[in-house]
Amino acid sequence: MTRPIEGVGTNVAAFVGLAETGPFDTPDTFDGWGTDEDELFDRFRARPLGRALKSFFENGGMSAVAVRVADAGIDGVRPGLEALERVDLVNLLVLPAESADRDDAREIVAEAVAYCGRRRAMLLVDPPSTWTSAEAMTAALADGAVTAVGTASPNAALYAPRLRRADPTQVGVIDPYPASGAVAGVIARTDAAQGVWAAPAGQEAELRGADDLEFLLEQDDVRELGAKGVNALRRFPGRRPIVWGARTLAAGDPAAGEWKYVPVRRTALFLEESIERGLQWTVFEPNDEPLWREVRESVGAFLHDLFRAGAFHGHSASDAYFVRCDRETTTQRERAAGELVVLVGFAPIRPAEFVVLRIRARALPPAE
Repeated sequence: MTRPIEGVGTNVAAFVGLAETGPFDTPDTFDGWGTDEDELFDRFRARPLGRALKSFFENGGMSAVAVRVADAGIDGVRPGLEALERVDLVNLLVLPAESADRDDAREIVAEAVAYCGRRRAMLLVDPPSTWTSAEAMTAALADGAVTAVGTASPNAALYAPRLRRADPTQVGVIDPYPASGAVAGVIARTDAAQGVWAAPAGQEAELRGADDLEFLLEQDDVRELGAKGVNALRRFPGRRPIVWGARTLAAGDPAAGEWKYVPVRRTALFLEESIERGLQWTVFEPNDEPLWREVRESVGAFLHDLFRAGAFHGHSASDAYFVRCDRETTTQRERAAGELVVLVGFAPIRPAEFVVLRIRARALPPAE
């Protein structure tokens, strides 16, 4: 009997930031904006953290975790990230808007992206407020994304320019604000409608709640910035701003390979997390051919269901994915150490080139 693997959720967004009141470094869970727990929401409303949360839910977000930190710098953000370890699943991470202009901004981003690497999550990076034109952005990125914002990781994506809407705390004032909260909502909305493998970009990726952009980008700007790993936000006549790119910050690296695109990277993270959780039962089984066969069947059934749902490119299952778990994938040394290695390959919708994942599980070592 094949043991089923359940796909994990993909749209839990974590927000770290400043709030008026409440305990520090304590995760609060939300399933909507202003629908209940008014006292909880009131702590965030007057700060950029509140705006980011509101934007997330306006744009289709369904599940969020917020952590109040004592400071927007590295010494405040670090314990906030540690607090998120108490949350079972995090897919997207948004940092304090105030941290983007700090002297330690790059250090904060590096710490956050390391956390995302451990949790198989995607960091949405906010640009500094000095990025007020295409020329300013190009100049800042001249020496690469690591120098500009602190990372060129495939687990990070940057969206610019900032959005504009009425300031909820000042009547008649319209000011710019980071797009990361709204983009997190668009990603969640796209996941729910099409799947994590779909690009959260294009005409359907409208940024609800935003009145305008801080400045407009021309097509040549969009192309040049995209090559550096920046996802452009654009506005066309008669439309709200939309997300126009789906690249990770690794896209600016010629050696980035398959990790240039947000949906490809997020699909890989989804598969790794789902399969690793789904194979926890192997820890009690002997690490030999009967187990390997059962693992192949279990993972294969999971991937086949995703193939039928349109997650992979290919006219047949053999074109779309493969699973390997045998003496070639798991060495004798790994068997002795109680390790089980599964190779999973899949063909993303775009680009349709196989991506291979190496997933580890635990099993009983052979009897001596």
